[in-house]
Amino acid sequence: MQGSYAGDATRSAKPNDQLSETIGGIAAEHTQTATGTVVPFKQALLVAIAAGVGYGFDSYAVNIFGMLSPLMVKELDIDVKAIGVIGSLFLVGYTIGTIFFGRLADKVGRRASLKFSIALYGTTTVLGGMVSNLYAITGLRFLTGVGGAGELAVGAPYTAEMWPPKYRAIGTGGIMFALYSAGYVIAAITALAIVPEYGWRSAFIFAAIPAALVYWLRSSVEDSPRFKEAQEEMERLAKDGEANRPSESIWAIPGAKKRIVVGWLLYTANTCGYWGITFFLTTFMIKKFNVTIEESIYYAMLFYVAQFFLSFIGTALSDWIGRRPAGILGAVIMMACTVMASTADNLDTFLVYGGLMVGMLGWLWGIGDTYLSEFFRTSLRGTGFGIMVGGGRAVSIFAPFLVGWGIAEYGPTGPFLATAGLWVLTIIGYLMGPETAGKELEEVQL
Repeated sequence: MQGSYAGDATRSAKPNDQLSETIGGIAAEHTQTATGTVVPFKQALLVAIAAGVGYGFDSYAVNIFGMLSPLMVKELDIDVKAIGVIGSLFLVGYTIGTIFFGRLADKVGRRASLKFSIALYGTTTVLGGMVSNLYAITGLRFLTGVGGAGELAVGAPYTAEMWPPKYRAIGTGGIMFALYSAGYVIAAITALAIVPEYGWRSAFIFAAIPAALVYWLRSSVEDSPRFKEAQEEMERLAKDGEANRPSESIWAIPGAKKRIVVGWLLYTANTCGYWGITFFLTTFMIKKFNVTIEESIYYAMLFYVAQFFLSFIGTALSDWIGRRPAGILGAVIMMACTVMASTADNLDTFLVYGGLMVGMLGWLWGIGDTYLSEFFRTSLRGTGFGIMVGGGRAVSIFAPFLVGWGIAEYGPTGPFLATAGLWVLTIIGYLMGPETAGKELEEVQL
């Protein structure tokens, strides 16, 4: 009996041993800068978490407004159209902030820019729960967009510079976008559990706590060694009389314009698809399937749980088979799920395909965030990322208006179905772009 027990114990320990070996193998990986500086995996993981929790808070700040807008319209006695205007101006701020923070990250550093980002939109989110004037709310939401945009514009390039090539997409896109999904879930729980008891203002004021915690966490991480080395190199060149070198233009780099076009294609699809689908997701369910507001928020929350996991699946696949094939596969799946979800004639069918549709946004964004972070050299990585994503976000400003207008004119099915065509841009973009998976940044950047 004792021998049998020992054999069982040995067999039961094998999966645990294999898991430990896998985790140990990931932890043993590291990235190395051009000058030979090694970035320990522990440090890379801490940066991904510090960037990701801020991106999750950005998701909370973005989505809590949409969830609570019906209550705000009622209490503040403002027109529903005003909410649409506020939403559009928020996206204008998001676009401006993406370009601004990308450039700022290349000037003052990744860590300092992320701290400024959370300080700005954390403050404006909290203040949004303390005012009643329409103009004040509008201005604060605009500034929330500017500040919140820094989370992705700085966080993705920062994380990409820290993570080992073999698992870069998991760290940059997987962890970051999964935590973005978690932010939506927290916003939904807040809307369903806290707001009915304490009112809509509490959801905004509550944001002070996570904002302070994220700021503290970011104060404890190191800035990117690649950024430090790039700064030292530019300072050396300036001392040697090459004063114009630090002001290099991204547009003058051979091949840069093509990569920027690739980024615009990917993020026109990503941003228009995201806002076109999610801005009216609950409205779609209410109008087409006659669910209650509370039920629609609950179902949307489940969709974001699916998104949490698909963010990891998509990025892990891109680390394994490449960014381009994984991205194209994701676009094809997304188109199919969008068609099935949009044309579903019962709630159960919609919940299956709608969950996959929203979940695949995590797949596509996770890969895209990583891919664009690999395109340009350290001194221009944030700038390039901001230009590419900001270009897509500029187009997305019109997405909520067009989908909302389409729902009002033609019903909920047509506008959602139309978003399926956006993902053709994703396929074209990945066919045009280079493969970057599994290589050090210095091997693939311009």
